[in-house]
Amino acid sequence: MSLQKIQQVFSKLSNCMWSLQLIHAREVHEEFVYNAHDIVVTTPDAIRKFIGELELAYTKEKGRLSKYQMVCPYDGSTEGDIIYKIDFSSKLISESVEKLENAMKNPDMKGNALEFPANAYVLKGNILMDGIRTSVKLFTIISPFKVLKHSFMWDGDSFKVSPDKYLLLRGYVDVVMVDRTAYLFNMNGEKLFNIERAYKSVCRNKVEDIIDNGIVSDESNFRQYAASGHNPRKFVSFDEDRLKKMKEDANFKNRMAEKFGIMQTPEGMFDSSDRENVNRIVKFLCKKGMIDPVNDNPVEVEGTRRWM
Repeated sequence: MSLQKIQQVFSKLSNCMWSLQLIHAREVHEEFVYNAHDIVVTTPDAIRKFIGELELAYTKEKGRLSKYQMVCPYDGSTEGDIIYKIDFSSKLISESVEKLENAMKNPDMKGNALEFPANAYVLKGNILMDGIRTSVKLFTIISPFKVLKHSFMWDGDSFKVSPDKYLLLRGYVDVVMVDRTAYLFNMNGEKLFNIERAYKSVCRNKVEDIIDNGIVSDESNFRQYAASGHNPRKFVSFDEDRLKKMKEDANFKNRMAEKFGIMQTPEGMFDSSDRENVNRIVKFLCKKGMIDPVNDNPVEVEGTRRWM
């Protein structure tokens, strides 16, 4: 879906009915779990008016959508002017999405809604896109409850302190689900799906693949250095073809080592005893290292994608 399609989605928000749910997402015993709670707003047209304001906030000239340059597949990068899309079938979110959808279909309605430990909320609707009724879910990743400190309510005679907790809807969204695709408008979306845990798992698996291919000298240090710092998220865009070519083509490996300043041992293996050298290996294999066409120098890039 292009940025124009996202614009089309937001321009149609006020054309359907919406329901509201609270979401509680958290990790329990190393497993990510979700609960949902339905919310009923009895004030006539309150949700409809809010949706209309949200639509305008995103679609007006110089609105919230104007800050984004494009929609791109999620690759672990964190560019603020890109909306990242992930299909529900992606191994990064498939398990989490299934659990989240199940929670929304089977909400927990026990107890007072004010006592529900929500850390997100979702507005759910169905809009008409190209003649097809399409499911849209708007997630905001923050507790929707608010106690207004130092606020006073009029009781008909004077003002008094208001200790009440309010349900506050924000004028922005962090994640939009359209049909079977999630769109991350910022990195709060990673929290909803616990993506950090997923890309760390990918990192561990790919690190072992690199070691198994016999191109690094020190397995223990490579495991430590390759999985530290910001490296794990880089492995989302790991390039299997680059690894294969490194193993099978010695000339290519030597040429890349020279271009990217990757030190090698006398035996012709990448020296993984040095942290910075390991970082260079990771950047190259995860498409975060490229050659500047102007001066032929190696440069680190946030992400790579087809130009045209």
